[in-house]
Amino acid sequence: MKVLITGGTGLIGKEIGKALVSLGHQVVVIARSQDKARSVLPFSAEIIEGDLTRGPLRHQLLSEVDAVINLLGEPVIGGSVLSGRWTDKKKKSIRESRVLGTRNLIASLGSQVKVFVSGSAIGFYGSCGSEIISEDHAAGRDFLAEVCMEWEKEARNFKGRQVMVRTGIVLSSAGGALEKMLLPFRLGLGGIIGAGDAWMSWIHMDDLVSMFVFALENEKVEGPINGAAPRPVTNKEFSKSLAQALGKNLGPRVPEIALKMLFGEASEAILSSVRASAAKIEALSFRYEFTDVDDALQTICGPLRTGDEVFEAEQFIPETQEKVFNYFREAHNLEELTPPTMNFRIDQVSTESVQQGTLIDYRLKIYGFPFKWKTEIDEWKPPYKFVDTQLLGPYRLWHHTHEFHEVPGGTLMTDRVRYRLPMGKLGWVMGGLFVKKEVEKIFSYRRKKVMSAYFAVHADK
Repeated sequence: MKVLITGGTGLIGKEIGKALVSLGHQVVVIARSQDKARSVLPFSAEIIEGDLTRGPLRHQLLSEVDAVINLLGEPVIGGSVLSGRWTDKKKKSIRESRVLGTRNLIASLGSQVKVFVSGSAIGFYGSCGSEIISEDHAAGRDFLAEVCMEWEKEARNFKGRQVMVRTGIVLSSAGGALEKMLLPFRLGLGGIIGAGDAWMSWIHMDDLVSMFVFALENEKVEGPINGAAPRPVTNKEFSKSLAQALGKNLGPRVPEIALKMLFGEASEAILSSVRASAAKIEALSFRYEFTDVDDALQTICGPLRTGDEVFEAEQFIPETQEKVFNYFREAHNLEELTPPTMNFRIDQVSTESVQQGTLIDYRLKIYGFPFKWKTEIDEWKPPYKFVDTQLLGPYRLWHHTHEFHEVPGGTLMTDRVRYRLPMGKLGWVMGGLFVKKEVEKIFSYRRKKVMSAYFAVHADK
């Protein structure tokens, strides 16, 4: 099918897009910025530039799509305390991005679209204590419940098969709710919230992606479904499992009043208790990969037990695997792909062409301070993979794996960096709070440079 995705540049949308393309579907993405979408989408897609909160869109591609996955919505909880609080402006954005955006999306579609799979959230139910919640449960009365109810009401205006996936707490190594919990738990300060008896309906990212694809392809799936694993846990159980997965002890309990003071009304989303049932989707023969929260958290958090930071970036490039590999094997190309403020310069390469054992000496600036860096290519498998490891430089550990995967339409390049700063625990905290953001900026700059260069070369073709 040709599948239209809204929210395709988000955490969940990127994973669903990759899955759809790998299964042979074509993907169209609506994004506010075409350039940004090109740089961050890890899969081949046609892009419609537009903002659905401003009105319906008109584009030829909209008359060609067969199905829609609707993931519209501004984040409910921001990345910091200040951005997490619900101001009137924030609440308006949360509501309009979902409700108005979905209304305008449906008004943009042609009659040929047969299925509409829309995001929603278990926040639909409000806080329900220990009651087991199936999809026919009444909506809650708090802000998020009202937003979800209005969101789903708009989705039901689609003339065709409709599915609303009421997503729980998504567990992913790439960000989201779990990322916000990691720092205190990795410090050994993460603790049970209040009495710890609030129920947490969670789902591993891989299972959530599979559920959206299952809902898209299976005509028997209709109406609301709970996007949650079949074994929800209490906050006490989840906190113990997360601490164990990270190899840490639990910290002191967190009083509920403290979260209410920090987040205000937004604390409702954190403190809510929903024990969602997975019976409906299981009865339709959907099979989960992760049903136990211990297994899910061990899989995601295992690489962090050593105290290293782990960073991963993906980029789709519409070129052959060999061409992409050959470009990145040239050390001097890194000078063009590094932010100018870092003043990155290659001093010496030990071999005529990069290969196993090649040593590369270069200079750069980090936060304005000059450093010399020597790295060794300690794994070399063209055109699939190479690994460089720091021998001399500012980090105690820097191990960078470059992988190149042939995918429909081009190459998916994956960078996986494992690093550790000096100064023990202080360096680890600094690495988590500041250095990771700088690493993200470097790879963001590189993605934009790569794609702008590619489309500049191919503009007239």
